[in-house]
Amino acid sequence: MHLKQRITDIVPDSVIITANACQVATTLISLSAYLPQWIKLIQTRSSGDISFRSWCLWFISASFALFYAIVQYLLNGRGWPLIISTLASLVCTLFTVSLIMRFRPRKAGKGMETK
Repeated sequence: MHLKQRITDIVPDSVIITANACQVATTLISLSAYLPQWIKLIQTRSSGDISFRSWCLWFISASFALFYAIVQYLLNGRGWPLIISTLASLVCTLFTVSLIMRFRPRKAGKGMETK
């Protein structure tokens, strides 16, 4: 008997369904944390005090997580909630990066006066 077969015999479908629901709930909770950042960026129209590099690293991290989730789904045929959550995280991170870039203060070029 294969290990995979033994594990699926031990873990009831109800546990798997519950785990999937928890993954979706985690996504909604986590993504709600982006809202205050977006609201602040849009209201103040300023991103000078936000680390652009950190958000770029989070984007790379979310990209790797999405790659992992897709590979796991292709190998195991399960895990669509993980794909949804990592894709949502990637999209939200990309949106945050775009807001940071949009509201980043412009630096004056050489020879230009600043007021």
